[in-house]
Amino acid sequence: MRLFCHTAARDAGVPARLGELEQRSTISPYLTLAILISVAMLQTTVAPHLQMQGVRPDLMLLVVTSWSLLRGARAGMLWAVGGGLLLDLLSGGPFGALTIALTLASLVAGVGELNVFHGSPWLPLLASMLATVVYDLVQFVVLLLLGRAAAWDLLLQVLAPSLLVNALATYPAYWAARWLHHRTPSEAAAW
Repeated sequence: MRLFCHTAARDAGVPARLGELEQRSTISPYLTLAILISVAMLQTTVAPHLQMQGVRPDLMLLVVTSWSLLRGARAGMLWAVGGGLLLDLLSGGPFGALTIALTLASLVAGVGELNVFHGSPWLPLLASMLATVVYDLVQFVVLLLLGRAAAWDLLLQVLAPSLLVNALATYPAYWAARWLHHRTPSEAAAW
């Protein structure tokens, strides 16, 4: 009977010792860094070739939004800061603008984990659309404050196609993040 319980616990993924729980409780920072660098490189090299009406998918935004929905606001914000810094290093815009925009968008998307529609298949789409609005609006305001943006109608010209392109790319990004989420131990288990 004891062997059955131990085997059942092991088969169910229950750690045998507390030390094993602590070792398996978070995703490796090296894996996180590799993912964020890969997404940043894809966004700066491949995404420009996927443009629709001059707007390309915001791959880092979609990955961070998906991770926020799957792992919570705290984990999503860590990915947002890391991914934002990488995008800022690779962009020609003002340093910090993408980090601020991505972090605030992640915060908004992370709220999705708290609502009653958490299991809804529409949540990734709605969260990514809301995050896209926040992301583009924050970038526009930062550029406006620095004297680089032209007018508010420019925001609307960019926002509508951006919403469409990101909506089309939401579910592939979410499914990839969910695949990773199921193959790495949850940070919530570390309490």
